[in-house]
Amino acid sequence: MNRNVETSLAAITSVKIGGSCLGIFMPKTNEEFIKLLKKLYDKNLPFKVIGNGTNLLFSDDFHPFFVISTRKIAKKMSKRDNLVKFSSSTTLFDAYQFCLKNGLSGFEKLASIPGNIGGAIASGASCYGESIFDNLENLTVFQDNKIKTISKNKIEKGYHNSFFLKNRFYHPEIIISANFKLKTTDPCKIQKTYLEVCSKRKQTQPFGRSFGCTFKNTTTQSAGLLIDKCGLKGQCHGGAKISEQHANFILNQNNATFEDFDFLIDLAKRKVKENFGIELEYDVEIIK
Repeated sequence: MNRNVETSLAAITSVKIGGSCLGIFMPKTNEEFIKLLKKLYDKNLPFKVIGNGTNLLFSDDFHPFFVISTRKIAKKMSKRDNLVKFSSSTTLFDAYQFCLKNGLSGFEKLASIPGNIGGAIASGASCYGESIFDNLENLTVFQDNKIKTISKNKIEKGYHNSFFLKNRFYHPEIIISANFKLKTTDPCKIQKTYLEVCSKRKQTQPFGRSFGCTFKNTTTQSAGLLIDKCGLKGQCHGGAKISEQHANFILNQNNATFEDFDFLIDLAKRKVKENFGIELEYDVEIIK
């Protein structure tokens, strides 16, 4: 099992920002992963499990907990009829490719999100009207120091949220694998939808070091449009910049710090509140 206490959190997050922590573990198998979870649970040690490090912003300070990254865990994918099973470390793109080969629809829109199955479920990922919960049947989870199976009906969830994000450091519920019931569809149609979604993303969302969308959309308007109406596109602070292409994205342009990002996040939130009376909700998980 690989533990590197000197590895910065910035190295394992998409935005490349973050201080240090008690230690970073990178198990290579689900067996190692579960063994590590039980060990930390037994010792009552605080820990945070992350996948690809997207949708996540750590402060530049020292964080008094361990981090487990699942990015090196061998991906497991299997199917029986229309029921597919993915380990939590499986990326959404890998899930899509597996489904494409088997003529199963359900991941062609989600595949454009740069995350994995575990993180997508925990954060309630959705894309162009398709949610990770739409075809979910049940989960295998680490809960109360045991491996359990829970049905989708037992998952407390909301828009871009779930109960997996509530108890973050002590005895959290951790996703090990997930089962999805999908529909048989022509592979050409599946691929066509995927390519259309990728084209839309390329046209509307910036490329670069970011954590994706900063704020959740409101029930009536997109957060990006509200921030844009405040005249904040292109606004810079230190090495961070609000994208000129999509105002709900903040980019690490030049060795930005957490403070740089925090300033722009607060600025956008405050200006939208002042101009429209709307309190934007974070879509990114911020750990200070």
